[in-house]
Amino acid sequence: MSAAPCRTAPSEALSARFRRTLAYAGLWLSLIATAAAAPPAQLGPGDRALDLLPHLSVLEDPGKSLQLEDLLTSDGARRFAPLGDRTASFGYSTSAWWLRASVTNGADQPRDMMLRQSYVLLDYFDLYVVHDGRVLKRWTTGDTLPYSTRPVPHRDYLFPLTIEPRQTLEIYLRARSDGPVNATLTLYSPEALVPALGTEQLAMGALFGSFVLLALCTALLYGFVRDEAFAYYLCYVLCYGGYMAVFNGIAQQHLWPETPSLWGVGQVVLLMLALHFLLHFSRSLLRAKGQSRWLDRAFLALQTVILALMVAAPFVSYGTLVRPITFTVATTVFMVVAIGIAGLRARQAAAGYFLLAWSVFLVGVLLYLAKSLGLLPHTWLTQYGFQIGTIFEFVLLSVALGIRVKEIRQQSRTDSLTGLANRSRYDELVEQAFAQARAAGSTLGLLVIDVDHFKRVNDTHGHAIGDRVLEGVAESLRRQLPPQVVACRYGGEEFVVLVPRTDTAALMTLAERLRRAIADSSPGIPVTASIGVASTTDHAFADPRGLFRAADEALYAAKRTGRDRVVGWNNELPRHPAASLVATP
Repeated sequence: MSAAPCRTAPSEALSARFRRTLAYAGLWLSLIATAAAAPPAQLGPGDRALDLLPHLSVLEDPGKSLQLEDLLTSDGARRFAPLGDRTASFGYSTSAWWLRASVTNGADQPRDMMLRQSYVLLDYFDLYVVHDGRVLKRWTTGDTLPYSTRPVPHRDYLFPLTIEPRQTLEIYLRARSDGPVNATLTLYSPEALVPALGTEQLAMGALFGSFVLLALCTALLYGFVRDEAFAYYLCYVLCYGGYMAVFNGIAQQHLWPETPSLWGVGQVVLLMLALHFLLHFSRSLLRAKGQSRWLDRAFLALQTVILALMVAAPFVSYGTLVRPITFTVATTVFMVVAIGIAGLRARQAAAGYFLLAWSVFLVGVLLYLAKSLGLLPHTWLTQYGFQIGTIFEFVLLSVALGIRVKEIRQQSRTDSLTGLANRSRYDELVEQAFAQARAAGSTLGLLVIDVDHFKRVNDTHGHAIGDRVLEGVAESLRRQLPPQVVACRYGGEEFVVLVPRTDTAALMTLAERLRRAIADSSPGIPVTASIGVASTTDHAFADPRGLFRAADEALYAAKRTGRDRVVGWNNELPRHPAASLVATP
């Protein structure tokens, strides 16, 4: 009898130590599990919105094999890690990602809440609402599934929840996507959600309203100026606006809600078309074609890549194309900035605004790409970097297009060879100057200049040399004339000079100085000019046409009497055979 207690005492002691060890181990595992769990979210009576990001735990499933049942066990729960200071932006990933959050209703009344996932390009996800290990609700939806899978037909993902008093619900989200994986889970009360969505809709309305308004204005401008830069920009605005409609979920909601297969294809095709027209617009606006061999080659290579992605879009999955697309977008923006720098070096007036527009847009693109790669959190700024950059781009490019309109208007009034005002501009200027001189009681003088024997120059030396002679004459006029005097190329080898507030003697002196300067303008080729001078000082002409006829009569007299001379008009001059002077007494 005495031996039995001696044999059993060690066994009982061992059993007691084993139980204590198990208790300590259980406490330790409990502490580990508690440490591994993110803090639960407390929904107070006055809380109208609750961001679940600080309360999320995360689990990566590279094999995409885990099911909810695997995670409701104690072993499954310990596999989660708190998100902590990290973001719920996991970049491009082939894994499935599980997110978990606990929400407790601390009020004495049930709360009707709306759970919002605002990243609209999440391809596929399951949302589970669990209480005490039992699944209360489950939704399967995403960007690759029809709109009818969403409990609320909205571009964001909205899920209605009712949390009973003192009840704790666990929310599980399983997400996978061919594009970036982002999660932005927020609880809203109905009275808080409506203003938030209203503000967002207002911003979207302003964005797409600007697309429509800009497209209409550009179309009208193209109708007036017929410049290809405006046609390319119109196509860019339309294609980019369509892409943004898909990117923000607007097209999916309103155009083809039940055909998700079109969403990915439409997004790629519209984006590539926008890049295609953007490159053409940039080269046309800044006249970059042929200015740089490497830019031309890079342009052709990039256009080839864009065409290949467009063709591949209907046949290749978006997951395969998403990385080449991202690279192509970034390359295109840098290419456009390079074209802007080339235009700035060429001192083109629109290049500064153009470059600033695309630099701002580049910042927006880089913010979004950094978010897509998981380098930055999914925030309002990083998600809508494209849109913010687009707004600034539109404003600044509108200024650049305005400068382009001014340039086109200037070109329509400027002689392309000499850079002087052309005949059309002269007709405007002489009417204004004549009316101002008459109203002020001042004088207006006119010089009509004709290069002697210019046809002989073309026949002997060729038209290229003839053009250089005309350019030399125009440069001589620019150098010799004071600022208030305007020189124009009237046509062919004939030039006119408007001289306000100058008497006849000063006009003759100026004309003689111009004659000598023209003779010195082409050292290798003998060039002379005949000049006719007329002024309202000598006669009260009825209109600018009368003044021109008088100067032309004087020019005819200079040519008839030997050329290379200056002749002033008077009533004694012989009439030009084809002219008839009409004057008022």
